[in-house]
Amino acid sequence: MKRVSTLSVWLKLAVIPLAGFLAACGSSSNDEGMDTTAVTGSVTAAPVEGASVVARDRAGNTLAGPVNTAADGTYTLHIANALLASDLLLESSGGTYVDEATGLSATAGSLAAHIAGGSLSAATQVHMTPATTIVHDLVQTHGMSLSAAQSAFETAFGFGAETSVAPVDATDPAAGASDAQLLAGLHAAAFSQLTMDLGLTTTEQFDLLPALAEDLAVGSLDGIGANGAVTVVGSTLLPADIQNRFGQAMLGFHVGGRNDTGLSNEKIGAVPFAKLALSDSYKVEYLSGMMGTMAGKTAFKLRVSNLADDTAATSLNLSLMPMMYMASGMMHSSPIGGCSESATAGEYDCTVYYLMASAMSNGMSMGYWQLKVMIGDMMGESVTFSPAVMMAMGDTAKVTLRGHTTGSDMIAGIAMDGGMAMPENRSYYLFKDSLSGMTGNHTLRLFVAAKESMMSYKAVSVGSVLNSGDAAYELTVASMAVEISTDGSTWIDASNSGNGLWTATGITGLTDGSAGNVYVRLTVNGEQKTTNGAIPSGDGSNDYGTFMLTPGGM
Repeated sequence: MKRVSTLSVWLKLAVIPLAGFLAACGSSSNDEGMDTTAVTGSVTAAPVEGASVVARDRAGNTLAGPVNTAADGTYTLHIANALLASDLLLESSGGTYVDEATGLSATAGSLAAHIAGGSLSAATQVHMTPATTIVHDLVQTHGMSLSAAQSAFETAFGFGAETSVAPVDATDPAAGASDAQLLAGLHAAAFSQLTMDLGLTTTEQFDLLPALAEDLAVGSLDGIGANGAVTVVGSTLLPADIQNRFGQAMLGFHVGGRNDTGLSNEKIGAVPFAKLALSDSYKVEYLSGMMGTMAGKTAFKLRVSNLADDTAATSLNLSLMPMMYMASGMMHSSPIGGCSESATAGEYDCTVYYLMASAMSNGMSMGYWQLKVMIGDMMGESVTFSPAVMMAMGDTAKVTLRGHTTGSDMIAGIAMDGGMAMPENRSYYLFKDSLSGMTGNHTLRLFVAAKESMMSYKAVSVGSVLNSGDAAYELTVASMAVEISTDGSTWIDASNSGNGLWTATGITGLTDGSAGNVYVRLTVNGEQKTTNGAIPSGDGSNDYGTFMLTPGGM
């Protein structure tokens, strides 16, 4: 192609209005009359200095460059306007950067971006990142369309491979960076963290990216490509749970000491809910229930296999530890029904009663959940999943009743803004577990849990000891009553079914297919719990919790 001479460019820039310097891209003409567009952007593993950047066509022919990136990873390429109608490949090689996860200086490999024909204009920039490199490889090496590659990437990794957003250095972001730029930097750093977590060297990140593309090219991120197990480098293979490991790497960097983006938990975007995780000895698969994962009762199965021979792992003791990382930075756990081995070898029926959703129906994030599955005791092996917990749809999932502020059923509160922690009245959470039967004779089962702290919610029945060992707040449940009514005046006693479950039978007043109110009254050690922690009013304003339930519905 014909190039723009240095002198010609200098002379033309000298007379361009100031606004031209501020534009991301601008048009100019070389000394032989060829119109060009100045394409700007950056190369980011973290910011890569001294990388060689070129523009190519789909056949690999060089159209512009090479040019070298500046200390902040930025570059400018002048591309003939006549070429902009076709797809372009922007590719970088070499240069140096400081790896986000390790803090080590490293030599960069190849990063790239695939740009659709006709999409470049005077307002666009092209930023090359690990994410855009994977999409580039899906198109150029594995024959996917650009839209299919972008969709596959977003499904697998939980975010889009944007070329238009300039990522910051997640360990040292520029002042005034937008949330989008900070998040782009966090996403780039997640690949650095994943590289370290997999035991690879910093430079082997650039072997990991094409391996991820090879894996994803056949439909899912599971370590298997078109020719079997995917090799990263040497004898190192992509693990079967690579999608889960990416999610954990992103969250690991987010909470780690080298992340300086300042993004709060609700601003980090979606974390892929990978359904397979490996420990040293076991393969654990999360099998969603019919209703998916939502606030309130979530039932699911865990299928556990021995890694050595892929046989069913039976007679295991599985325990669950859900943890919500809230927008405020606070954390809390949630009540659990636990896991029990099913009739199918290696499969375990599990239940979590989620206190809240991680995302609202409008897509607004509330933070994120982590579900740790422990095999054996606390010192045994474990895996972690990142369930996307949606809002409950249909029936009321949970009601809350509280101990009296003036009574003895209290727990330690949380110190706010450096002040003194004040006691709070204990909360009791009553979850709808199931509703069955027919009009005139329904059976309602509830799960009842009591708050001991933000990290502990214990299933409650007669004999339960709450806050055991805490001299100030220990409470032994000597008596307990759970009562059900559909009219607020006639009450049915629920029976203790064990493990926090209470079952009321013979319920009248509900009609199949129609929503109706069900009132629940809770009394512990002779104290009737209320909706506001005050003494029961006796007029129904705070005496009981109210469920809206539809027999035969959700």
